[in-house]
Amino acid sequence: MSAKAPPPLQGVKVIDLTRHMSGPYATVSLGDFGADVIKVEPSKGGDASRSTGVRVQDKISASFLMWNRSKRSIALDLYDEEAKALIRRLAADADVFVENFRPGVIKKMGLDYETLSAINPRLIYVSLSAFGEGPLGPFPGTDPVVQAMSGVMSVTGEADGGPLLVGIPIADFTAAMVTFQGVLLGLLSRATTGRGQKIEISMLHALLSALTTRLASHWATGREPVRNGGAHSVVMPYQAWKTADGYAVAGVWNGGNVMWPRFCKALGVAGLSDEAAYATNELRLQNKAQLEPILADEFRKRTTAEWERRFNQEGVLFSPVNTFSQILSHPHVAQADILASLDHPDLGELPQINPPIRLCDTPGRLDRYPPRLGEHSREILAEAGLSDTEIDTLIDTGVVTTAS
Repeated sequence: MSAKAPPPLQGVKVIDLTRHMSGPYATVSLGDFGADVIKVEPSKGGDASRSTGVRVQDKISASFLMWNRSKRSIALDLYDEEAKALIRRLAADADVFVENFRPGVIKKMGLDYETLSAINPRLIYVSLSAFGEGPLGPFPGTDPVVQAMSGVMSVTGEADGGPLLVGIPIADFTAAMVTFQGVLLGLLSRATTGRGQKIEISMLHALLSALTTRLASHWATGREPVRNGGAHSVVMPYQAWKTADGYAVAGVWNGGNVMWPRFCKALGVAGLSDEAAYATNELRLQNKAQLEPILADEFRKRTTAEWERRFNQEGVLFSPVNTFSQILSHPHVAQADILASLDHPDLGELPQINPPIRLCDTPGRLDRYPPRLGEHSREILAEAGLSDTEIDTLIDTGVVTTAS
């Protein structure tokens, strides 16, 4: 990156009072593109995700390391009024403040939008919660609860089985990306109006916005969507198939039906594309019970690699169902510069994913490892104008904690 092309969010100061995944993963994206993200953590244990799940070298949560690069950490006793006053002081010249407590909690802390915007009218203030304001607002919710509440679990799983969680934290991830967008929109608006504003985001609302095809079909027909296992809900064929040695996804898309004859040719059943009962996507959906076993029998005759060659030759939608190890070692992932790493002083090299938004002149970059708890407490308070003596006193009284 040249000196003439600083990252797009350079100079943007973010106070990050979020925990777990949805909030921290949103602020990771801000930090990757140059924002100075100050992660405010409770002194005792820090963000709870530091100790949740699998640990790296029995020291710190692997999830925390994924969700908290590109940040600085200050550790405070959040029950102490002096600590809350310090947060207000940090927010006085910040550009963005992000919190993900349940509605009402942040007001009791004296860190609500009305309080902070009175101190800093240019502040972009983001409130992220599981459900937002409303009857569900007071109740706790993380990814599995929101998957269940949103209806996503009701359409995930096999037709004859029970509802299943999506295999990734889809509610957290969706909310994180919507939060990232919200911050950028807030900054863009402020550039025009000169004023900050409050941005409210709920994980439930964000995940409902991702229902797309399932919700469109429900509204069009009035029917409840059902679980389809590995099959697409509105296109046939387009699903996971058992091969001779594994699984693959293959199918057509409904753009003019041009792929159906090519699909049949790749599968070695070219004559099937001429049968009137399967001539259109609508007919194939209607006759799925007859068509699906025919196709499934063919897929079991060859290996996944053989099918990949045949379907790619015909330009038909296809992918092996890869394990994590398989996709991470795939030559495309290497050539597309998707993987990255960071050096951590305690843990060594940490694998990471590069920012997925690729800007040719002002790309994101990974240049700050996930911080130790309170690693930057001193420097952050010094930047806020506190003297060494004042900082020492805050540390001695337990209001502030440092990594040492």
